[in-house]
Amino acid sequence: MNRRQCLAALTSILSLGGCTGSPGDPITMLAVNEDDVSHTVTVWTIQREKLAVANTVDVASKETSQLGQMPWKSGQYRVTVQLDGDVVLAREFRSDEWFNQLDVFIDSDGSVELNRARAA
Repeated sequence: MNRRQCLAALTSILSLGGCTGSPGDPITMLAVNEDDVSHTVTVWTIQREKLAVANTVDVASKETSQLGQMPWKSGQYRVTVQLDGDVVLAREFRSDEWFNQLDVFIDSDGSVELNRARAA
């Protein structure tokens, strides 16, 4: 399954009865494992200098697990991701535009990406 198909499937699962996302919706964080092996994912998300999400999940091969939720706020975000105990991603970004999806993707080669978007 490619990333677009995965996002479309996740969007349809997370949307409620045809509702569309709006700025009042929380940010949902998912760990999406496209690898052939399971992984342990730990994430820390700092929002405006306050810890907003700190969680560890085991995510099976080709599966998705929810890492957490937080309200959207404009400003600075810092996301640190550990994969199987090793820090593999540390990103900082500023957002003044609303979004409600912040996902950790584990690619088929074991590399990790952060995806920020608006899910319908």
